[in-house]
Amino acid sequence: MEYLLFGGSGSVGKSTAVYDTAQHFVSKGFVVIAGSIPLTIIDFMAVMEGNDKSGKNVRVIFNSATDTVRIIKNFKKFYDLHGQYDILISSVRDHNFRPRAQFFNILGINTMSSNIVEVPLGKTRGKSGRATAIIWFRKTLNNLVTHTLSNLPFSI
Repeated sequence: MEYLLFGGSGSVGKSTAVYDTAQHFVSKGFVVIAGSIPLTIIDFMAVMEGNDKSGKNVRVIFNSATDTVRIIKNFKKFYDLHGQYDILISSVRDHNFRPRAQFFNILGINTMSSNIVEVPLGKTRGKSGRATAIIWFRKTLNNLVTHTLSNLPFSI
């Protein structure tokens, strides 16, 4: 399995990045087969299916919230319930911040795996110019993620 993770502290845009990435998959013809993608940016879990660039069927699981061990365990139940996946896309807390280690442990992900692409996120500037900075940040991040997904190992 391939992993695309959005890492960072609270309120840096991890859930928004997962949401925007799910919308990218929708634009590529993927359909939701379990869970749902909300109309607005709130925490969600979903499984989607579609085809990669070569026409191979791909199953992708999305998870936007990893704030507590309880939330991660609920995601693990959803994960186990809906079968096998080719790609996992999720938020995750930043380095050495609880519950980062629990996320990898509960899901059984080897943190030394070369199959993990993690995009580190950080805070944008303060009140002055913040709205403009957030628009720039989101657009630039989406361009980076789109580029990453269109190339190996994802090829979407």
